[in-house]
Amino acid sequence: MAIKAVFNRSFRNQSDYFRQKLAIPTERWDDIMKEQHDHAFVVAGAMKADLLNDFKKTLQQVLDDGKSINWFRQNFDDIVQKQGWKGWKGSDSDSGYAWRTNLIYSQNLRSSHAAGRFEQMTDPDVLEQRPYWRYVHRSVLFPREEHQKWHNLILPADDPFWDEHYPPQGFGCDCIVESCSKRDLAKYGKAKPDRSPVIKRYTYTNPETGESHSIPEGVSPGFNYAPGRSATILALQAQMQKIASLDNAIASKNVDKLVNSDVFLKFYDGQLSGQFPVSVLTPEKMQQLSARNQMVVMTRKAIQQLHERYPALTAHELRAIQQQIPNVQWDKKGMGSILLNGNKMPAKLTTKASGVELELL
Repeated sequence: MAIKAVFNRSFRNQSDYFRQKLAIPTERWDDIMKEQHDHAFVVAGAMKADLLNDFKKTLQQVLDDGKSINWFRQNFDDIVQKQGWKGWKGSDSDSGYAWRTNLIYSQNLRSSHAAGRFEQMTDPDVLEQRPYWRYVHRSVLFPREEHQKWHNLILPADDPFWDEHYPPQGFGCDCIVESCSKRDLAKYGKAKPDRSPVIKRYTYTNPETGESHSIPEGVSPGFNYAPGRSATILALQAQMQKIASLDNAIASKNVDKLVNSDVFLKFYDGQLSGQFPVSVLTPEKMQQLSARNQMVVMTRKAIQQLHERYPALTAHELRAIQQQIPNVQWDKKGMGSILLNGNKMPAKLTTKASGVELELL
């Protein structure tokens, strides 16, 4: 979907992503960096909470109802006058006003649209049919040389390249990502996905804080992240914290819901990092293993190793461990075996502060 379409109609994923943001006063846009923008709405120089909240409500209506930039500018003027915001960057000339209002309007729409598309393209059913992502350079007025080089680059959706090169990659960047099927590869003249490019980096030092960041060339400071990815990770982490403190039976029901959700499929397919809860130990098994946390988790590394050892094992088959783990006869070293898809697999539990880690050996 082109960015132009975002300005004319509602896109639920985009609207929902923007709605969950908190209005945070900042003097500069880079007072917060990378994934922090997934959860924070900022307008550089807007330090009053009421001012920011009015801007956020107005932009939310833009997203929900497809309002134009002229409509936004009319409301912008009313907000500035009501809140007495003076001296903001761009306020001293007509061209400055046009530039600043366009920046606030378009950048929030671009980043929220990118996050909405990220949610759509990482849906497990979509990934099954369209497992590749294509970089599309579309900036006409001010093209960036590096972005032009990446045009038509097609990589697997879980390639590390997308961790820091998912557009927009700077103010005014119109680049987008499109999902592709295996059949699409031939359409773009490719027999297989491209090789992930070698990434050169530079160091950006925030002039206000002195904090340094390593950033890929061609990406502006603060834009080296995939909008929307961390929102899902944060929600999962909150769920895990809750599960660790729940009654055993209730915790087990919560884990069952997570394991049978699309979020688990995203984790299995490499779209989420960190760890994922896959079962809950009974109090007796916790005592046997000297575990302080009832939650059993699998790390992203353990899933990658599982893919290598058992390439035919699907995420749907792996879900069976949720019910099996409490009934496995674990020895004092945490060794046992699990039956998956007719195969008896050796397994190991390792007690950690964040949970009991499971590995299939």
